Amino acid sequence: MKHLIPALATLLCVSFLSQANTVAAGKTILARGEVLATDASSAQQRNLKRRDTVFGVDRITTGEKSKAQFSMSDGGLIALKENSELNIASYEFDTATQQGSASIELIKGGLRSISGVIKKNGGAYNVKTPVGSIGIRGTHFELQLLGGDMYVAVWDGAIDLTLNDQSVVSLGSNEPFSFAHITSLGDVIKTTQAPAVFTQNIVAINSDNEANSESEQQSLAADNTSENNTDADTLLADVYVEQQFQALSNASLIDQIAQRQGILNYQATRFDVSSSLGEVSDFSMSMSVDFDNGTVPDGEIIFNDVGGNWYAAYSGSIDLTKLDLAVTFASHNNNRAAGEIDAIFLNNADTITGDFSLSEISNPAVNASGAFRLEP
Repeated sequence: MKHLIPALATLLCVSFLSQANTVAAGKTILARGEVLATDASSAQQRNLKRRDTVFGVDRITTGEKSKAQFSMSDGGLIALKENSELNIASYEFDTATQQGSASIELIKGGLRSISGVIKKNGGAYNVKTPVGSIGIRGTHFELQLLGGDMYVAVWDGAIDLTLNDQSVVSLGSNEPFSFAHITSLGDVIKTTQAPAVFTQNIVAINSDNEANSESEQQSLAADNTSENNTDADTLLADVYVEQQFQALSNASLIDQIAQRQGILNYQATRFDVSSSLGEVSDFSMSMSVDFDNGTVPDGEIIFNDVGGNWYAAYSGSIDLTKLDLAVTFASHNNNRAAGEIDAIFLNNADTITGDFSLSEISNPAVNASGAFRLEP
C-alpha cells in the first residue's frame, strides 16, 4: 500500500500538469462532415462538433467534403477547408491584459484567417507552412496548399512571407501585389488577380475597418456553395463574419446601438432548424430589445416536430455589439428542456443573427438546434 501512494501522487501530478498546460484556444462554431482533433501531448482523438473547445495542443483535420470554423480566444477566426490539417502549436490570450501570442501551422489543405485582438494589440502571430513562415501585418488572408505549391491571397491588410531560403515576400495593402503562387521549387509568381483556386471575391472594407456586410457574408460564405449545404451554414457564416470584424473595430456599431431609442420588436425572417426527431414545422421567433435600458425583456422560440411542441422563453441584455441571452424556461411537449442562445447585431442594429440549441433535460438525445435572422 505504501508503494502505491507515491505512484498515485505521481499520476495526479502528471494529470495536473497536463491540464495546466492545456490552454483553451477557441471554440468550434461550425463543423461539417469529418472534423477531428488530436491532442499532441496524449495522442487522444475526438470528433469536433459545434461549441466544442479547441486547445493549444490540438492538431485539427478535416475530411473529404468537410469544413470547420473556429472562433479563437482573442476574437480571431480560422476557417479550415476540406482535406486540411492544422496544428495549433500555441494560442494564448489574457482577457485581463488583452495581450497574447499565437503560432499555428498549416500542414496541408487550405485555411482562411481573420486575426483578432492579439494582432491588433501588437502581439506575435505566426503562421507556419511547408514553404515558409508568415508574419501578419493585416487582418484577413487565405492560404491553399496544392500539389507542393502554395497559393496566397490577402483580402485585407498585409502579410510578410519568409520563404525557406530566407527571402521575404510581402503582399497586401500598400504592396504592389495582393496574391501569389509559390511553386514547390521556390519560385514566386505575384499577381494582382486572385488565382483560380480562390473562388471568393475581394472583401470591401472602408477606412474605418467596418465590413460591408453583404459582400462580407458572400465572401466568407464562399465555402457554402455545395449542393449539400443548408441555409444554416450561411446564417452561421454571418455570425462568423460579423463577430470577427466587430472584434477588430466595433466602435461604429456601438455608437449606432447607443443612438437607438425605445423598444424594438424583432421577428424571424430567415431560419434553418433541425430536430433529432425529424421534420420541423411552424417555426416562429421573436425578440424585444429595450435600447433605452440596454435589455432584452423577453423573447420566444416556438416550433413543432413529430414529438410535439418546442417552446423556449429567454431574456438578457445588450453587451456592446452582442446580446447576452439566457433561456429562462424551455419545454418539449410535456417535458422540461434547457438550452442556449447566441446572437449579435448586424446592419446598424437593424438585424440580429445567431443560433440556438435546445434539449430535453431528462433525455438530452431529444434535441433541436438552428440558426436565425431577426428583423423588425
